[in-house]
Amino acid sequence: MAFGVYIHWPFCAAKCPYCDFNSHVRTAIDEAGWVDALLREMEWVRRSQGDAVPVARTVFFGGGTPSLMSGGAVGAVLEKIAALWPMANDVEVTLEANPASADAARFADYAAAGVNRVSLGVQALNDADLKALGRLHDVAEARAALALALRHFDRVSLDLIYARPGQSDAAWRAELKQALALGTAHLSLYQLTIEPQTPYALLYQQGRLRIPGDDLAAGLYETTQELTEAAGLPAYEISNHARAGQESRHNLIYWRYGDYAGVGPGAHGR
Repeated sequence: MAFGVYIHWPFCAAKCPYCDFNSHVRTAIDEAGWVDALLREMEWVRRSQGDAVPVARTVFFGGGTPSLMSGGAVGAVLEKIAALWPMANDVEVTLEANPASADAARFADYAAAGVNRVSLGVQALNDADLKALGRLHDVAEARAALALALRHFDRVSLDLIYARPGQSDAAWRAELKQALALGTAHLSLYQLTIEPQTPYALLYQQGRLRIPGDDLAAGLYETTQELTEAAGLPAYEISNHARAGQESRHNLIYWRYGDYAGVGPGAHGR
């Protein structure tokens, strides 16, 4: 059975109002100290597995915002994984990135370290909605980051959120068509939910935030399936869509109930 390693980097440049993840805004962090902690936790995980040594077929850097890590930090984590577990020759190494922290030198460093797949958190192709979602980038920056990612990595995924406040089926249909025309072989399309103890939850309780009702949200989901299937990127699980052979192998480990090591403050392993 496939085995993967998930690395959680909990830091962000800003906290999005819909987010209830274990993520934290810090102007400065002790990156070396955090990397050392991740390496020591990996050693503990490896010891806890006993004599059986699974082959690491996927690595996923999630967050938070892993694209705030230096290339050297990412490289040190990958070197430690390779020292603890045999690495598959075709290992899939994914790093989540935000457009606001994407630059050529950083992406080049990640590629040199061994990252071969990037998941870009665009979230919307509408500047007003990006501002409402608390994102630090605009559409132009998102498009530039995507072009940069496509130059450095063979595999790039694009993340969008739908069922946003005030969003109609026609608006989502037009936006999703734009996203499908951008040329990535993988899309992660998440329906917005109101999570407890977030700023969005407070606004929603006060009647100051309106999101699509259940019927419209269901229709948006159906539109998502219709357009992605027609474009050759059908759903392979609830929120992820890909061309044949471009599915995230790390995602599939979760969905097929495989084993994975979760490393970092918000990580879960099985």
